[in-house]
Amino acid sequence: MVKVLEVFAFGFVFEIENENPFFQHSETDIYLNGEQVLKSNKNVISIFDLKPATLYLVEIKAAGITLGHFSVCTENCICLINIKDYNAKGGGLIDDTAAINLAIYTARPGAVVLFPKGDYSVSHILLKSGVSLYFEEGATVKQNTDRGQMAVLKGLQKSYTYDSAYINTTWEGNPLDSYCPLIYGKNVSNIRIYGRGCLDGDGLDSGFWENTKARGVIYRPHNVELVECQGVTICGIKSVNSSSWNIHTIFSERINFYGMHLESLNTSPNTDGINPESSSNINIVGCYFNVGDDCVAIKSGKYFINQYFFKKSENITIRNCFMDSGHGGVVAGSEISCGVDGIFVSKCFFNKTDRGIRVKTRRGRGKESVVSGINVVNCKMSGVKHCLTINMFYNCDPDGKSDYVKDKSLSAIDKFTPTVKDIKLERVVAEGVSGCAIFVYGLPENYITGFSMKGCSISFNPEIINEEIEMLEDFEPPGKLGVFIENCEGAIEGVGFIGDFVSINNLHPGSFTR
Repeated sequence: MVKVLEVFAFGFVFEIENENPFFQHSETDIYLNGEQVLKSNKNVISIFDLKPATLYLVEIKAAGITLGHFSVCTENCICLINIKDYNAKGGGLIDDTAAINLAIYTARPGAVVLFPKGDYSVSHILLKSGVSLYFEEGATVKQNTDRGQMAVLKGLQKSYTYDSAYINTTWEGNPLDSYCPLIYGKNVSNIRIYGRGCLDGDGLDSGFWENTKARGVIYRPHNVELVECQGVTICGIKSVNSSSWNIHTIFSERINFYGMHLESLNTSPNTDGINPESSSNINIVGCYFNVGDDCVAIKSGKYFINQYFFKKSENITIRNCFMDSGHGGVVAGSEISCGVDGIFVSKCFFNKTDRGIRVKTRRGRGKESVVSGINVVNCKMSGVKHCLTINMFYNCDPDGKSDYVKDKSLSAIDKFTPTVKDIKLERVVAEGVSGCAIFVYGLPENYITGFSMKGCSISFNPEIINEEIEMLEDFEPPGKLGVFIENCEGAIEGVGFIGDFVSINNLHPGSFTR
């Protein structure tokens, strides 16, 4: 019934196992050693402000009846370092960058750096292997977005002799110079960032949202970026107001995101939630998203990365998450030139996202750009425009509207031809769909294969919209369209379509039940 996901020195996070997406059947009371500490209706619950090296008996009750119990012993804390002991002032008026980074870099491995309640202004925080960060409730770290004080990351750092290079950061799939994120880790491991604190990127007031390039070709910062990192967990933290993507991982492995809250204005540009890029063994569990772009977008770089720093994204689990708004709920692409293998989405709730599941790629991404093994099971969608879109004519980038990309006729398969295969949806319930529920458009020279939907239910909003379904050139939907599938081999079996969704077009091959 209960799975403990991770234990920290000052808390832990656990998951209640049931069949409900994101929410429990009803609100429950959580007790620690006989004392009630919180109420929750969520499946993933974090508890903080505990004592290190202490045994806790946890009881889950509803209406006074015990539904389950388990015990947890918090980790030992080798050393607790308060940033105020390093002269961090708080108050949000003085830049505390130097004090906080000094506290982190003088800490021994196994130490925990404490951010007590208060407001802290920083230009960036740099992570150190083995040193964790604990944010008390009411601790807010806000990025100082004064361009004169912000550090700049070289996207591609060349060697002295120019015969090699390495990547520090990327912008939309290419290694381009960007301002340093609020929290940045490069080649670090064994770190936990947890608690009830808040990371505020100041995107709303900084001018970054109005001007996507703040100066020359220096791109906007993220709230958190992890590059070549291993064994990092972020739990319970709130990420808001990010100048661009909230969380970005590059070439990283074994990264966990538990019970996070990620929020930006719905009108804010490029403020994706969590974007794993060329990363593997990623767990995104129990997180809440309400952002201005995609909630979770899995990427693996553009063609330059494919040629010189090849690493696909693989084995990514997204479970018990709530996508409350965004362009896409769970997305693969479009910068996907190294491919993705294995995306597992289950028990997620998609509420009023433009699209639930989305795959976007195009000619030019490369023959190694193979998107495969997307499995979506037991999810609910409410009020989404489109449940699933797969677009292999995505018109992004300066050449996205070229004849090579947009031509719907048969083209030669070459080294730039991408592949999409093995996309499976099972037991997905979508209610109040207001647009084309299923839009699948493969390349005529390289059909999408292994596509299937099974045991799903889709009901339509009586107010069907007739708008652009996907970003592609020279496509006019034939009226109000419920399902469009072309250049795809697969099957739709046992799927119930409820309501007058008007038309099904180009279903090839397969069958459906209305």
